[in-house]
Amino acid sequence: MSWPKRNRARRLLATIGSCSLAILMTAGVVWASEGGQSMWPDFWQRVLNFAILMAVLIFVFKKLNVKAFFTKRTESIANTLNELEAKKKEAEKTYEEYKQKLAQLDKETDRILQEYIEQGEREKAKIIANAEKAAAEIRVATDLAIEQEIQSAKADLQQDIAELSVTAAEALLKEKIGEEDQIKLVNDFMTKVVEAK
Repeated sequence: MSWPKRNRARRLLATIGSCSLAILMTAGVVWASEGGQSMWPDFWQRVLNFAILMAVLIFVFKKLNVKAFFTKRTESIANTLNELEAKKKEAEKTYEEYKQKLAQLDKETDRILQEYIEQGEREKAKIIANAEKAAAEIRVATDLAIEQEIQSAKADLQQDIAELSVTAAEALLKEKIGEEDQIKLVNDFMTKVVEAK
């Protein structure tokens, strides 16, 4: 006899035994309530009633095919347990996959973060280099503008000095040169012009 069949037989015997005990205990209570008369004549009648009841129950259980019902129910429970076990294994497998994915996600997050930090450092270096280059260009442009302003100021100053010199020389010449000197200067100038031709 296999283990499930022995187990079912034990359950059936336990059920029959507990029912018998309950009936006998009820009989004792009933006997005590009758005032304590002899229970033997009545006992055999009760045993007969119990035997008839058991025969009817066995007949009904066989007619209703209770064994097949419980067999199907046992198979159904076993199938459900097998399915649940398979689902449990699948869930554990899925859990491990997601656990690995999370570990990879942490690594990927760290990698991306490091990449962004490096990219930020490169951009910082580019910005600093561009700023230094722009500052150098601004210095060169400023130096050039200052040089041009200095040259322009020198030219203006020379122009002013020349004008003042001419004005001062003109005033000085008007005071010191007479009519004879003017004629002599004009003649010298004319001679030089003729010679230059």
